[in-house]
Amino acid sequence: MGATKKEWTREEVAVRILAGETLVVYNNQLLRIPQAWLNVHPGGSLAILHFVGRDATDEIDAYHCDETLAKLKSYVIGTVETSSGIWEPLVPPIMTGWVRKLSSDGKTAWHNEATPLPPSSLSSEILLVERDSCLLEISGPNLSHLVPPPTTLSLEDQARHSAAYKALHNRIIDAGLYNTRYITGYGPEVARYLLLAASSAVAYSYDWLIISAVCLGLLWHQLVFTVHDLGHMGVTHDWTKDRLIAILLADFIGGLSVGWWVDVSSLVSPTFARLVPHVSSRIITCIIVRLRSPTYHGLITDTCLVVTNHPSQ
Repeated sequence: MGATKKEWTREEVAVRILAGETLVVYNNQLLRIPQAWLNVHPGGSLAILHFVGRDATDEIDAYHCDETLAKLKSYVIGTVETSSGIWEPLVPPIMTGWVRKLSSDGKTAWHNEATPLPPSSLSSEILLVERDSCLLEISGPNLSHLVPPPTTLSLEDQARHSAAYKALHNRIIDAGLYNTRYITGYGPEVARYLLLAASSAVAYSYDWLIISAVCLGLLWHQLVFTVHDLGHMGVTHDWTKDRLIAILLADFIGGLSVGWWVDVSSLVSPTFARLVPHVSSRIITCIIVRLRSPTYHGLITDTCLVVTNHPSQ
């Protein structure tokens, strides 16, 4: 990964980011992520790009197994200079609309796809408005783009929150709450699925088509819960095993691509009701603004800023 520097200052990290490098802080070490890995990262490139210049320790530890964490050593290019052990974060370029793309000359360069809206009452919030494609800039971001907006949450408070999260995470591990309960947990679920499948088949054999259809619909409905767990590797905790079981249940029995679902599952909210058709629009009234928000999803979408029509209203 190139020469290793003993310690990097915040300013030096910022300069390298502006030069196009993907640098992420992990346990006060500086990781340089190559483009080749960004292209094949199982969690997608956006998951990494949104932590450029930031401390991703908690997120990396939460979403990666020990075997993967051991491989991070090959990306370490040094340590970072901190204040009392706390890294002062930078704003990832993608959060202010800057992305790296191939230019007409075949070289990778900065392109500005969106511009930030004026600050709102939520001072740490950054919302972007899509730019006209013909107005793309390729000059690149500057240091001002990497300066975080003001926030009332101090670095010390953030560090305390992180420490509290780590302590809770360890308590959950020690209690075995991440371990799958196959018999007491999924046993009743499997019994329910078999009962619904058998009921649908028996009703169909007697030409009770409505009853058969209702039982079959309930079966598909209930299978979604298990497919959800499998999509998040929450059953066997092995990507290959969980994905194969999910493909059997979702693709072949339910008729819905689990791969597609995993890609868009984080979009299931009123904000993205237009993109995920099974979110009911009958209980939602929105003020629509054309936004690229949040940038984590990498989508230009009609974003609901106000939600009303609660059933009680």
